[in-house]
Amino acid sequence: MNWIVELQNINYIGVAIATITSYVLGFVWYHWAVFGEAWANALGITKDEADNTEGLGGAFIMSLISGLSKTLCVAMLMAAANISGILSGALFGVIVAVVFIFTSLGYYNGFARTSSKLTLINSAHGIVELTLIGAIIGTFT
Repeated sequence: MNWIVELQNINYIGVAIATITSYVLGFVWYHWAVFGEAWANALGITKDEADNTEGLGGAFIMSLISGLSKTLCVAMLMAAANISGILSGALFGVIVAVVFIFTSLGYYNGFARTSSKLTLINSAHGIVELTLIGAIIGTFT
C-alpha cells in the first residue's frame, strides 16, 4: 500500500465531518444525562468532580487529535481496501473497534482491576465512534 497515494484518495470533507462527529459523540456520550453518571460512579467521582474541566485542556485537545487520527487511519484503510458505502463503512468501523478498542480495554482494565462497567461504557463509546466514522467515510467514497 502506498500511503501517499491513499492520502490523496481520501475525501477530506468526509474526514472533517467524521472528526467533528467523533468529538461531539464524546461530549454527548459522557454527558451526565446519557452515560456520564454511570461513568462517574464507575470512577468513584461526584458530579461536581466530573463537571470540573479545570486542567483538562490537554485532554480535550488530545480528544480532537485522537478523533482526527482515527478518522484518517480508517479512511486510508478503507481507500486501500476499496471499501465504500455507509453500511460497508459502518461494518468496517465495528470490526476495527472490536478488534482494537474493546479487546485492548478489556485486558488493560482487567489487569488494572478497573470496573467492568467502566470498561463497557468506554468500549461501547469506541465501537459507536468507529462505526460512525466508518459510515461517514463510506458515505463520502
